[in-house]
Amino acid sequence: MKIMNKYAFAVLFVLLFGILLNSCESLEDYGPESIYDTWYCIEDSEIYGQTNYYVDLSKHPSEDGKIILDNFYSLGLGLEVIAGLSGLSIVIPSQVVDGNTIAGSGSIASDYKTINFTYTVDDGGEVDHVTAQFKRL
Repeated sequence: MKIMNKYAFAVLFVLLFGILLNSCESLEDYGPESIYDTWYCIEDSEIYGQTNYYVDLSKHPSEDGKIILDNFYSLGLGLEVIAGLSGLSIVIPSQVVDGNTIAGSGSIASDYKTINFTYTVDDGGEVDHVTAQFKRL
């Protein structure tokens, strides 16, 4: 009877350890759908220097292959930049958002933990050349 209890305990321990191990691994697994989230941005601007802020990425509600970047360039919540998404590439076609003409591109790391952007922002008087890295929270 004691031997049976030891085996039962060992089996239970192995099962619980396996469940715990699998649940920890799933927290590290990211894929294409995981980009739709809030990201921490570290931005280097020729005009403003380094700034840090948060950007929300979401699927465009009606256009496949398009994403919405809310608070891009720290313009403010509710001010959205629309970009094209193809695989790990992001293209920001020239568009005017709150008086700023924005255009550029980005690339998503294969592990989906960072996104690197290069873009320009023209406020009608001065063109800002910017690089930014979005990091997963």
